[in-house]
Amino acid sequence: MKQLAYLLLIVSIITTSCKTQPNSHKPNPSGNAGVMIIVMNDAVKKTEAGKKLWDIMVQPMIGLPQEEPMFDVSVIPHRSLSDFMKTYRNIVVVEVGQEVQKEGIFFHKGTWAKQQALVRIYAKDAASMKQLVDDNELKLVGFFTKAERERLSHYFKTTFNKDLKDKVANTFGVSMNIPRDFSLRKEEADFIWMSQETNSSSLGLMIYEIDYVGEGSFSKEYLLNQRDKTMMKKVPGPSEGSYMTTEHQFPINYQVIKTPTDTNTVMLRGLWKVQGDMMGGPFIAMAHHNVERNKIIITEGYSYNPEKPKKRNMVRQLEAILYSYSPIKKEQ
Repeated sequence: MKQLAYLLLIVSIITTSCKTQPNSHKPNPSGNAGVMIIVMNDAVKKTEAGKKLWDIMVQPMIGLPQEEPMFDVSVIPHRSLSDFMKTYRNIVVVEVGQEVQKEGIFFHKGTWAKQQALVRIYAKDAASMKQLVDDNELKLVGFFTKAERERLSHYFKTTFNKDLKDKVANTFGVSMNIPRDFSLRKEEADFIWMSQETNSSSLGLMIYEIDYVGEGSFSKEYLLNQRDKTMMKKVPGPSEGSYMTTEHQFPINYQVIKTPTDTNTVMLRGLWKVQGDMMGGPFIAMAHHNVERNKIIITEGYSYNPEKPKKRNMVRQLEAILYSYSPIKKEQ
């Protein structure tokens, strides 16, 4: 009886463990960052619906100096969807035919691999599929974009630089997951500059405060004006008298977005340059209202990689870091 009771206890523990970790047996996602597979047969691929699905996934990512697609997409027929291909990080599976019982677009996470983003599209014919894709374009792109960011966020959350994380917390009262390979470039009472440097590239983060002046404090004009003033004073270039500034000849994208901890954040995307030098690249800036300090806290990331035109994945790393912004609640 004792042996039976012991065996039942072991089985109970194993069963409970499996329930609390449903994805523990699944492989890690395969494929490089930004890679996507669309599974649809050739007949569907050649229709307007198939071309539309392709077009929205390879549309240019905004805020980059050269055009780069949102995703690196490959289209394969259903017969080629092997067990290995099923582990890819981003997959769209398209089923078109009269045998389809329920039309629609369905979103799944972690189906065949951990942190996998999977979309299934069911339609009775190409016209119905085209309508579904048209109606859900933003949702489709947003789902996979968010999945890319969340994978990076998960990584940075477990591999952050504790010294820099503490420094940001003590200076601005906010928490951010600063990657482990970043180092401090400059520290002042209202400004911190950190970066990850290699022989050919740079990935940088800056956090600073600007005055909240009431109505208009979150306008594009005010934020860019304050950005240029701050960069001129705080971020010198490599040559005498040079400094970072905004490239105003390039469109600046302005959005009001929701983050996990702030429902009213302003995001700016554009290009930076060095006044008096030839350096430049993309930047992302997020503006948060700190009511207690009556300030706007700016969290900003930039990338510099002149030898390679591909900067999409670098910018996505910056996004993941910036989205980790969270005000630290004071203990009562």
